[in-house]
Parts: sequence; C-alpha cells; structure tokens
Amino acid sequence: MSAHKILVIDDEEDIRESIRDYFESQGFEMRVAMNGTLGLQMAIDERPDLILLDVELPDMSGYVVCRNIRATPELQHTPIIMLTAHALEKEELSGFEAGADDYIAKPFKPSRLLARVGTAIGRLERTLDANPLTRLPGNMSIHTELERRISSNKPFAVLYFDLNNFKSFNDRYGFMRGDEAIKLTADVLTKMFAATRIKGSFLGHVGGDDFIGVVDSHDVMQLCEVVIDMFERSIRTLYDPEDLARGRITSVDRTGKRVELPIMGLAIAVITNRQRKFEHPAEISLISGDLKKWVKSAGRSAYAIDRRS
Repeated sequence: MSAHKILVIDDEEDIRESIRDYFESQGFEMRVAMNGTLGLQMAIDERPDLILLDVELPDMSGYVVCRNIRATPELQHTPIIMLTAHALEKEELSGFEAGADDYIAKPFKPSRLLARVGTAIGRLERTLDANPLTRLPGNMSIHTELERRISSNKPFAVLYFDLNNFKSFNDRYGFMRGDEAIKLTADVLTKMFAATRIKGSFLGHVGGDDFIGVVDSHDVMQLCEVVIDMFERSIRTLYDPEDLARGRITSVDRTGKRVELPIMGLAIAVITNRQRKFEHPAEISLISGDLKKWVKSAGRSAYAIDRRS
C-alpha cells in the first residue's frame, strides 16, 4: 500500500516545516499550504488522506476552510485535525461544528500529533471500509448509501462504471501500472463529479475496475459525456508510445490465442428511479447486470441509460 498523504495548511513556516520533516521521517507523503485558498485547492487536487488545518490563517478562518472542505464531495470524509494556539473549549466546539474530527493545541509534541493522525486515519478506514488503493468508500458504504436514496423517495440516478479491456492492460503492463489505471479512473470520476455540481453526489469503489456513483438527479447525460471525455484523454498517459501509435495492444485470451485489443474505454450503465420505485439495492444491481453487459459490448467508451427507469 502507498504511504498515507497528509496536507498541512498553516501560515507559520516553522510549524509547517517541522510537521513535514517529522512525518516524512515516519514514512508519510506530505503536502503543505500557507493559506486557506491554496489549501482548499491543494486538497481538491491532491486528495490527501488527512488534513492538518490551522485555525488562524491570513486570508480566511480555518473554520471557513473546514466547512468548504466538508462541502466538497470528494473530501467530505477526509479526516481534519485542527491546530490552534488557543486551548479554549468554545474554539473546540467551533471546530467540531465546522466539521473537524479532532483538535490539538499548539505547542504539541510531534509524537502526540502522530498518534492523533493514526487514530483518525484508522477510524476512517473502519467506518467507511475505504478501498486501500483509491481511498473511496467500499461496499458497506455503497449499500448504505443506496438504501438511503431509496428510502428518501427523491429522484436519483445510479451510475455503474467499468473499464473495457482492463485485464489485457494488466497482463501487458503488469499489476503496478494496472493499479495506476484504477487510481486514475478514481481521480477522473471524483473531479468530474465535483465539476458538474450535481447535488448529493456519492462515489464508491466496488473493487477492481468497478466503481459506482449516485446523484440526486435523473439528468446525467452531460455527466457521462464529460467523464468519458476526461477518461479517454487521461488514460492514454499510461500506455507506451508504440502502443498508442498502433491504437491497440497485443494480449493473450483465455484460450492462449494472441489477440489485438484497443485502448481501454469506460463503460457507464445508468439506472434511475424516474419510472419505478425500488425497495432494495439488490433490485438496482439486478437491473444493471444486463445493461452493463450491453454497454461493454460496444468495445469502446460508451454509456447507456435504462429506459425502463
């Protein structure tokens, strides 16, 4: 598993650098920002496993930064530990109300902060059953989210994402580059979900090259199109130049026969509750099965919306 990534948002250079030096010595991957504006953008771009956030920043309050982080779909579950020079109960309450997970007063011992970080990351992994590769919520969280949408009786759409020709790519380039393809897909999906501004978005990782998204809308054609466009431009960066030039790779099928397969594509199957009422997540999964097979049979990036729903 790759090292956990931590983002430090603090305007005091000595604090930033001391935290970075200590945590890098403990095997963490560190990112730093000197103000709230930069910190917010880095949080979206870098998708850290945890954020250390100072209360007093030069451009905006740490509480405002915290609330903005919590309002960003791909960061809503990221643990946030707030740092403050004032160990006051009312400040702690303000931090928790803004969405912080923990609070620590300056000055602090690095070992004490390390313990708090480990606890917060461990809690996230247990609570969300997060996928260790993409850090996205896993199957338990997906099931809970689908149950919540069904019981709300509000409009929603469930989008199933699956890669075409992923196994062949994995066989050709090895599992490490295969993992890179999975992480790239997760990054594309989270960024595009956030960019479209569709309310109530959720993204989970079923496992392997299977992802699932849920949004509070029936109108997802534009989302599907921008996701496919971004994916097709991004996935090419993982192929060797000679394979890109040919537009395909050579692989071996299950019978041992050499076959030529195109560049990976993204298949999207969409189920909505526009014309039907679901009672259980299993119903959605059952309906999606045939649709996923059909859209994958196109052999290229494509999406299909179940017209019965």
